[in-house]
Formats: sequence, structure tokens, C-alpha cells
Amino acid sequence: MMDKEFTVSRFEDIIKGVLKSKRVKYTDFLSLSEQKIFEKTILKYRQQDINYNLDGGYPLAERKIAIIYHDFLQPEDTPICAVRIEGNFSKLSHRDVLGSLLGLGIKRQKIGDIIVKEDKCDILLHKDVESYVLMNLFKVGKEKVRVNSIDLKDVIEPEIKYKDIFSTVASLRVDSVAAAGFGISRTKASELIKSGLLQINWEYTEDPSSEVKEGDVISLRGFGRIRLEEVRGNTKKGRVSVHILRFI
Repeated sequence: MMDKEFTVSRFEDIIKGVLKSKRVKYTDFLSLSEQKIFEKTILKYRQQDINYNLDGGYPLAERKIAIIYHDFLQPEDTPICAVRIEGNFSKLSHRDVLGSLLGLGIKRQKIGDIIVKEDKCDILLHKDVESYVLMNLFKVGKEKVRVNSIDLKDVIEPEIKYKDIFSTVASLRVDSVAAAGFGISRTKASELIKSGLLQINWEYTEDPSSEVKEGDVISLRGFGRIRLEEVRGNTKKGRVSVHILRFI
């Protein structure tokens, strides 16, 4: 689990820097959890004519940069760029691409979404590492690749794949729904939740009895992500019928 106090302090330093300098400032790429924390942090400063955008470089982006500015100073540019890798992606995965970038010494915070599709892969990057990637990324895994800059408008859209799960649960407690969605026992789900490995809508909870509702997204480290798509009603035995999407 991330150090929430450190994350809040880091965001406050950036926000205070905008208030003091009257200049636009940017964070690095933020995970969904960090975006939640950022939005709660900046709320405390909204009466000081400060504003923000969250931008991931394309409409469906998950990882995003926060752009912080005074209301009178709307930013005209983005610190985000995109590169396209072409090669044999039948043998390569998202993990391979991320591993190769990190292997170049690039920090994860400088890397946005990585979208693998057919024979190419688009990567959103912070502009300050673009040149380095173009000059140094020649292989992903054991495969030789070609890398070129592309316009943000040309970034390919990711394919969202999921498995439909229809099940019944004792209740809408998160341990019950997580057990059904991830195919583990309720006891195991409860243990993992208490260990701080689960998020509901990108906020950590260590309470297995937390209630979830339709549309909630549950992320469990090491298992992936599910969404409670529909609560279908009660069965004759008093259980709750649910439709869950498990993202793959």
C-alpha cells in the first residue's frame, strides 16, 4: 500500500508551488488511487482560485497527470507525448514493454498507459523522457522493435476484455463479492483485505464487511480487477444473485 501521508504531502508541495509562483505545474503520471488522493487534497485549496485537469493523453486513459493552475491561467500545452513500438507483439505483452522501459532506468511515474494491439504498442510518456526512449529502446524482451513518435490523436484505443461471472453471494460485503469474482474462498478474500491488498473504487479498505454496490470496481493485488455489474435480486434461499465482470 502506498504511503498516503507522503503522497498528500507531495501533492500539497506542488499545489503550494502553484499558489506562490502563479505558474502552471504538473505531477508525474498518477495511478487511479493517487488520482483519488490528489482530488481530495486539492479540494482544500479550491477557494484560492486554483484549478486542475487530469490528463492521460487520450480519452480512455487510466494513468493520468494532474495539471494544476490558477483560474486565470488556463494551460495551453500538455506534458504528455506518445511513442509507437512496432514489432512481433504476438510474443510480447504489456509486462514485457513496461519491463524494458524500467530496464532503461525510466521511473514508473514517467510512464502512462501502455496499449498493446496486434503488431504495435502505443506508450504515453512524460515529454522529458521521450528523446531518451527513442534513442535507447531497441528491444522488448528478446524481440527487436522500431520506435517512433506519434501524435496523441493517433493513439490506439485499448480493447477492454472481460469475463462474465454470474454467481450468488451471501451478502454484498466486499469479501463475499471478491471471493465470487476472483474465484477464491471468502476466508482467503477476508485475509487479503485485512492485509491491505484490496481497493474499492481505487481507495484501500481493510474492512471485509465493507458494502459494495452496482458499478463499484474492486481491485485485488495479485488477482486483478472486477466490477459489480448488476445486483439481480434475491434467490429463494435468501442469497443475492450478482453479475460480475472480471477484467482479463
